[in-house]
Amino acid sequence: MVKMRTSTAIAKFLEKAGTEYFFGYVGHGNWALLDALASETKIKGIRSRCEDHAMHMADCYFRMRRGGPIPVVCTTGGPGATNIVGPLAEAFYEDSAMIVLVGAGPTQWFDRGGIQESYRYGPEEWVQIVKPISKKAFMVNRPDTALEMFVRAYKTACTGRPGPVVVQVPFDIQNTETEVLDIPDPRQWAHFHPSGPDMEGVRRAADLITKSERPFALVSTGLLNAGGYEELLEFAESFQVPVGTTFAGKGAFPEDHPLYVGIPGRFGDEHGVQTARNCDTLVSIGNRFTDLTTAGWTLYDIPETTKLIQIELDPEEIARVSPAEVAIVSDPRLALWALIEELKERRFKGSGGGSWMRQINDWREEWRAKVAHMREDDSSPLHYARLYHEAGEAVREVDPETSILIDTGASLCFAPSFFKASSRNISTNNDHFIRMGWSVPGLIGAKLANPTHPAIAFVGDGSFMMTGTSVATAVEYGIPAVWVVLNNRSVQFERRMKNFYGKEVFCDYKIEATGELWNPDFVKMAESLGVEGMKLEKPGDIRPVLKKALEAGRPVVVDAEIDIEIEPYNPMPFAYTADFYDRGLQKPPF
Repeated sequence: MVKMRTSTAIAKFLEKAGTEYFFGYVGHGNWALLDALASETKIKGIRSRCEDHAMHMADCYFRMRRGGPIPVVCTTGGPGATNIVGPLAEAFYEDSAMIVLVGAGPTQWFDRGGIQESYRYGPEEWVQIVKPISKKAFMVNRPDTALEMFVRAYKTACTGRPGPVVVQVPFDIQNTETEVLDIPDPRQWAHFHPSGPDMEGVRRAADLITKSERPFALVSTGLLNAGGYEELLEFAESFQVPVGTTFAGKGAFPEDHPLYVGIPGRFGDEHGVQTARNCDTLVSIGNRFTDLTTAGWTLYDIPETTKLIQIELDPEEIARVSPAEVAIVSDPRLALWALIEELKERRFKGSGGGSWMRQINDWREEWRAKVAHMREDDSSPLHYARLYHEAGEAVREVDPETSILIDTGASLCFAPSFFKASSRNISTNNDHFIRMGWSVPGLIGAKLANPTHPAIAFVGDGSFMMTGTSVATAVEYGIPAVWVVLNNRSVQFERRMKNFYGKEVFCDYKIEATGELWNPDFVKMAESLGVEGMKLEKPGDIRPVLKKALEAGRPVVVDAEIDIEIEPYNPMPFAYTADFYDRGLQKPPF
């Protein structure tokens, strides 16, 4: 038994767990935590320029790994801690596991209005702000049980549906020495065997699949977190089941595979939409039926013409939107493995090939011909579709294992369809919270998690202006990464509202006195931050410029001129509801 500070005990446990990186920003409230991590362990620290940058770095570090050891964020309390709210919600809905260590003032000052205390309705209640957007959030209240509480927090972040856990530690408790018997073995607390499926559910799912004439498997981030790539491929090939992904699940299935049918939903591919609309059995694997993936819940006709088999680790997501004919609460990889074994035992060879795949291939060819003019657009400023098509080819030629992040905005309308993923190292918003600018600092975390391959992010100009100063961190630590700024001097995605309401409001960046569209010079801005700036204006230059940036071996910002007049591309119609009693195209569930 030895005496050590609470902050030291926490840091030693994280080191023993194999933690590679902590991300953070210094403040008076978290000084002891940072001191222990930086001075008493071999964990590498990354200083961010703002607390929200640190959160996005940790988030995207996890997205590239989808497993342990999980990253750590360390911030001070008060306004510093409150800066993490947006990116914490992003990580929560992205199912990114991490520990967020937050400082606080000394407990002796609680309820007196100590510096930066959230006190008016109770002693230091800051954690109440983040409880709805974290897997768990609490304050440590005793130094002698602090390590025990922290170990449970670490377990919570890793087990079940992964997610961020927030642990606030008052300053005096951080510094207080207590007797510690031993630093626990993390393997005994946070390494676990995931839950498998109930076999009755597997048999019922197999019954539906063997009777299906038009099966379709749709996968999302639940499959990514489970690491069920090989099981998914075997399931599709063994039983001739076509596979689609959500945009968030892009890369889960090889995109050059004949059974891949793209991304159905508000954004994506028309042949994917046709497949989804016409399937008679939908096998949903780790997928949430969100507004974006269902075009306002109008895509699937469940249960009338399509029967749903829903495989989901979190029972709260089962039948949230549509009734499931078979609901299996399980780790998706284990459920797929069990389903494969059951279908093999029945000597099932698949009924989803033949005429069903021929029909899908016909839809695919029709769609490719329909959008060819966008993919091959030769105009300047650039078209999103041409940019993303060429970017996918550039990545494939330089290094297929490149880490790729695609931010929000008008990219959502084009990247799902036109950027061909060449590996699993691709991530976007999880079809839900969609915070602007997350990918700029996030790319630093992604590069650290996948260090031997390039890293590139595609980010709108509005998003880059929110978090672009984070590229300074890449300079400080010598982290080579490429940010492609899609520059059209507008929040272009919101300009689409004129299609619904007849006008757009507050979208364009301009000099008010003249009406001239305006942005800072992103090349000069990049150079002032210490990174190389490149200009991209002509379609023929897309591939060579991006290849040069990816091969540069240093941080690069590419300013890509995008046509502001491009109409958003959607593979199916949907409607926003402007009246209380208007459900748009959505049918009432009952």
